[in-house]
Amino acid sequence: MSSKLCLAQDPDADHLLSTNPPALLFGMLLDRHTA
Repeated sequence: MSSKLCLAQDPDADHLLSTNPPALLFGMLLDRHTA
């Protein structure tokens, strides 16, 4: 099963996030916003 993510609105970045789970995890961790 393959799923395509559209998170970054950049085709290259979306492809990387869709095919590389560690990249998705690190991206989510680095994207945290502090209040």
